[in-house]
Amino acid sequence: MFAFAIDTLHEPQIIAYIENVKNLESIKTNLGYRELRLINVDNIQSLKSAIEKATKKYENNGFIYMLDENKSILTGTFVSNIKVIKSSKTNIHLSGNVWHHPKGYHKSWELKINNQMSEKNIWKDLRKDELQGWLVYALHTMKITSAKENIKIQIDGNDFHNLDEFFCTIGEEVNGIGGYFGRNLYALHDCMRGDFGIKSISELTWQNHERSKKLFKARFNKILKIFEEYKTDVILK
Repeated sequence: MFAFAIDTLHEPQIIAYIENVKNLESIKTNLGYRELRLINVDNIQSLKSAIEKATKKYENNGFIYMLDENKSILTGTFVSNIKVIKSSKTNIHLSGNVWHHPKGYHKSWELKINNQMSEKNIWKDLRKDELQGWLVYALHTMKITSAKENIKIQIDGNDFHNLDEFFCTIGEEVNGIGGYFGRNLYALHDCMRGDFGIKSISELTWQNHERSKKLFKARFNKILKIFEEYKTDVILK
């Protein structure tokens, strides 16, 4: 379930509840103009009226929130310069500049809501173009109580088939089910500096590394250099 609220710089006041929102995510950019389709809106007239009033004040910005089963806010997407394109009895089309989450982000939240994150590798249920959404979800929900030091980890090149899957795998290897440990090479650097569940990794064993080397090409050596830079002993098998 989703909800809509006008941005008032204060606590969000929900104007309407929405069964689903189409076109809310993107695989290309973090920000861009979009047309959104809100499906089965419970109070379309109140939503339209709120947008019209906000437009007159030049403050027609808002949020589309994802809710849990108790209608508590889980996450939100900011939309600026909102305009109503058209509406029917239950659906409404809006346009605006949307601060996107990657594709797969809300699907990952749905897995959490439905209590499906009970074991590792649940991310394998997502499509290839949804994995960045999973990784951003993992980052946003990351809860670290204490940082581990000098840990030893092991990954298997047969368990992942692209770079996004590599980051899904190593995230769970370091931080458990749904764990995060980078979503690109720059983020891996940041994670190795600390504050992402570990102070240091003393040893990485990479089973079936030749397969990964063929898949990642030049990026394979870049990954190795990052670990070596932080004094991790990399064992290739």
